[in-house]
Amino acid sequence: MNALNPLRGLAAVFIAYLLGSVCFGILIARRRGVNLRDHGSGNIGSTNVLRVVGKREALLTLIGDVLKGTVAVLIARLLTDQEVWLALSALAAILGHNYPIFFKWKGGKGVATTFGVLFAYMPIVGLILVVVWGAAVAWTHISSVGALTVSVMLPFLAYWLGSGSMQVLFSLTVGLMMLIRHKDNIRRLISGEEKTC
Repeated sequence: MNALNPLRGLAAVFIAYLLGSVCFGILIARRRGVNLRDHGSGNIGSTNVLRVVGKREALLTLIGDVLKGTVAVLIARLLTDQEVWLALSALAAILGHNYPIFFKWKGGKGVATTFGVLFAYMPIVGLILVVVWGAAVAWTHISSVGALTVSVMLPFLAYWLGSGSMQVLFSLTVGLMMLIRHKDNIRRLISGEEKTC
């Protein structure tokens, strides 16, 4: 059984990455005859889908991006109980969204998928951060402010709530990755050019 653990762990990571690589924004917009990358911000997330295609499509994109993160972690839990493989699988789902093999490695910023992952991997942290994200967006009317707030708070919250070392390392990695993926948003926020919701 022990000899199978690495193989099951690798399988969990591989499946998580493939699930993450399913970019619902691109697929849903394409059904409406829209190439999402050529419109709005060019991002593939629900915010740009809302601006370019519509509310219903944005909601479907959001649900899809969240669920794939949750399902990826749940599958990983079925395949392995080793924390390192769970953490790697959780990270792989987000990396799949950000760098999808099905879409030439050009993905999104991973916010919704990160929430989906957190709901299954660190549910208390995920639920708190949803409230934080919602409050930040409601206050500023800027989606990226919510994401940036989450990226900064994630590792601190994980540590403060007594999460395991692998979960804290995962949280730090994801937080830094979200900051990097939002570097253009940060520039626009500094220059006062960031779009509101």
